[in-house]
Order: sequence, then structure tokens, then C-alpha cells
Amino acid sequence: MKKQKSSPTIKDVAEYAGVSIKTVSRVINDSSEVTEITKKKVLDAIEKLGYRPNALAKSLRIKRTYTIGVIISDIANSFFGNVMKGIENVAIKNHYNIIFANSDENIEKEKMYYQFFIEKQVEGMIIIPAPGSQSYLKKHAGLIPVVFIDRKPKDWDGIVVKVNNEEGAYLLTKHLIEVHGYRSIVFLATELDIDPVGERFEGYKKAMEEANLKVRVIEGNRTIEDGCKAIEKVLFSNKPQAIFGCNHVMTLGAIKATKKYSLEVPRDIAVVGFDDFESGDVLRPHLTAVAQVPYRIGEYAAELLFKQITKNEFIKEKEIIVPVELKIRESCGCLYVNVNEGTIIENRY
Repeated sequence: MKKQKSSPTIKDVAEYAGVSIKTVSRVINDSSEVTEITKKKVLDAIEKLGYRPNALAKSLRIKRTYTIGVIISDIANSFFGNVMKGIENVAIKNHYNIIFANSDENIEKEKMYYQFFIEKQVEGMIIIPAPGSQSYLKKHAGLIPVVFIDRKPKDWDGIVVKVNNEEGAYLLTKHLIEVHGYRSIVFLATELDIDPVGERFEGYKKAMEEANLKVRVIEGNRTIEDGCKAIEKVLFSNKPQAIFGCNHVMTLGAIKATKKYSLEVPRDIAVVGFDDFESGDVLRPHLTAVAQVPYRIGEYAAELLFKQITKNEFIKEKEIIVPVELKIRESCGCLYVNVNEGTIIENRY
């Protein structure tokens, strides 16, 4: 039987960095007695080994706070609202309070809230990172557990819970090409430098290039109105056969544009999206989409966090991938009919 890998110790960090245990302790306590070069060596070792000084962290607290901090990147996005519900459910089960903060996709606000949570002595954090570098985490490396959602942190080797964005976008684009024969498909993005959007674009791009089709991408920023205005630019100039919205906000923007100009979906133009939001099955026509389960993503991230807080578990996996599912409905051109508990799906256009 294979022996389970134990959590790294302060001694392991000292040996890896080539310093004394006392020096590691000084770095953790942010002592001014340590040079910047030595400090960097120790912080790099802590990050590499995944060390968390639990005993020290607890001794620094007067008492347990039974509180976690959650930084959301865009609180107006309903996807993240459902993620928050999942986190809340697990926190309640563990008898913990939550402090929520909204970075508004601003890395400086994210840093500010992170420091605020440290000062409030939260016992762990869940962060949906804003675009930018998360290197600020190194200052308090290992003091409290942090789990990321949806996006890989930059310049920091943290645990992240996310969906398979690239595969989901690839499969949906392949459906548009192979089932419906669409040759002109526009990818409507928010910001491509945000990990999930960039990954979805790569999936779309891969399917298009495999079929020797032209890759067309339009950036629509962050609101429904932004998405609508972006799509208006192509509706009357080289109009595509299909629009792929990178998230539910951009998808709704595309649908708004088609309604504004009396275009029938999917007869005049197909519209599909990434995110199967609550009204996706209520819209007419029913929306074809890549379905995520944001509530479960939130639960999963919180479960990983509490394994570290309450059970002192060492999480070996750095990237936890939650599968996605294609919801094939009418907006792509398929005929979709609910029949009791089953469905009938066939190519209509």
C-alpha cells in the first residue's frame, strides 16, 4: 500500500530554501531582520512545497473567528451570485460566517480586500481573481488557506476550482459546424485576457481551424448593452450564420441585437452561449448552451477550504476541473420538444 504524502513542515521549507528554521519563522512573521534575497528564497520554498504553518497561524490568533472571506470579481454577474450561494451553504454547515467583497474586476481592490480580510483574521479565503498578478499573496504565504474559483491566479501556485472551458466551447462549436453546417461563426467575447474567456475562445478557435473556417472574434466588454452594440457592427456587414456568446451576459446582448433588428433566431441567425442561466430554457427559442453548475462550483471550493481549516488536510491537486454539459435546444437550429420526462432533439435548419 502506498504511503500517503504528509503535509510539508517548517523543517522541509528550511531545508529547501537552505536556511534555518528560525529564519523561516522570521519570514512568516514578516520580520525586518531578514534580507529581501533570503525572504524571496523562503517564500518561493513555501509556495513550491505548499506549506501552511497551521500551528503558528493559530497561535497568532487570540481566538478562532469562525469567519471566512470571499472576494467576488463581479457581483452583478448572476453566475457569481450562484457561486456565492454554494459557498454560503457549506459555510453554514460548518457554522462559519462569511464576509463578501466585490473587486469589480480591479486587482487593486482585490489586494485591498485581501489585506482587510487578513486584518479581520479570517480563517480562510475564496477568491475569484481579477485580471492582474496575485503575487501580493506571497507576503502572507501559508498563513491561511486560499482557494480560487473560475480563474487560475497569476504569479501564484494556488488551488483553483474551474470548469473545462476549452472543451465545452470546442464541443459546442463542433455542433454548430457538423450538425448545422454553419461556416461563419462569430465568437462574442468580454475580455480575452480573462482566463475563462480566453480558454473558451481557444476551444472555439480549435474547432474552427480543424474545419478550415475563418476565426472571427468581437470583444463586447461586460454588459448586455455592450454585447448588443458589438454584434450590431456585424449584423449588416458580413453577417455571420451563428453567434457564440462567451458568457450569458454576451449571449443576452446578442439576443437583444437580433430582436432590435427583427431577426428571427435561429432561422435568420443562430445564437448559442457559454453558461446555461435560469431563463435559458424559458427564452423563445430555447437557448442552446454549455451548462456550468455555479452552485456546485461554490460548494466544491468551500469544501476544499474547510478541509484545510477544520481538518488540516493538505490538498495535493492544484487544479480541480468540474465537467460541463451541452444543453442542445432550439436557438442553434435544432428542434427541441419536451415530452414528459424525455426530450426530442433533431436538426431543424
